[in-house]
Amino acid sequence: MNVGVSTSNLYPLPIEESLDNILALGVRHTEIFFNAACELEAPFVDDLRRRLDAHGAVAHAIHPHTSFMEPHFLFSIYERRADEMVDNYKRNFEAAARLGARYLVLHGDRAQSQLSLEQSLERYERLYDLGVTYGVRVAQENVVRFRAESLDYIRALRRHLGDKAAFVLDVKQTVRCGHTIEEVAEAMGDAIVHVHVSDHTAEQDCLLPGKGAFDYGRLRAILAARRYEGAVLLELYRRNFGEAAELGEAVAWLTERLQHE
Repeated sequence: MNVGVSTSNLYPLPIEESLDNILALGVRHTEIFFNAACELEAPFVDDLRRRLDAHGAVAHAIHPHTSFMEPHFLFSIYERRADEMVDNYKRNFEAAARLGARYLVLHGDRAQSQLSLEQSLERYERLYDLGVTYGVRVAQENVVRFRAESLDYIRALRRHLGDKAAFVLDVKQTVRCGHTIEEVAEAMGDAIVHVHVSDHTAEQDCLLPGKGAFDYGRLRAILAARRYEGAVLLELYRRNFGEAAELGEAVAWLTERLQHE
């Protein structure tokens, strides 16, 4: 398993500066979290790719800056707006392909959706099929207040879409949704393709790995049972740690526990 850091950890620092900071720590695995539409332009994306290549680093996934709007657009009951947004997501898939990223992280439908289950799954499948034409897979994240906070919805994605169902397992979102890591992993099955990690206590739900009470041995066992070989990336908020160097320390700490215990 490759342990790394998402550029989102240093938001609101511009992502090229976030990436430089991460690479300077010796981290070689990341996710690019876009924060503006202009960052999807080819020259900007190509510059990010050059920075990665110069360090032998890999961007495993991208995170669209429009993820909070996905319920209103991609999963809208207004068909024309949904069609327009699917077309707009071509830019995200193009950016992912230029970066060499394999996955696009999706927040998806809202928890209290006006779409039927079948309609919601159709929207996911449509976006997934578009992504595949660019060599990119859409991966549904288990995010609180979104439809995928429900284990039943996650299971429905697998049941109805088969190999097209792909998931991002997020530890802090698991806590916020009130589930155990085992419950979410069971629902996702062997379709976990990307992992976001953090630590937590009873008082705080997002801390650097090693600063809370989460048992990473459980996570290691869950991923090993699924022969998971993808990335395990730190994803926190800027308020959850001090200096950027702490991210590098957390990567080293977590690498030891996930790869060598």
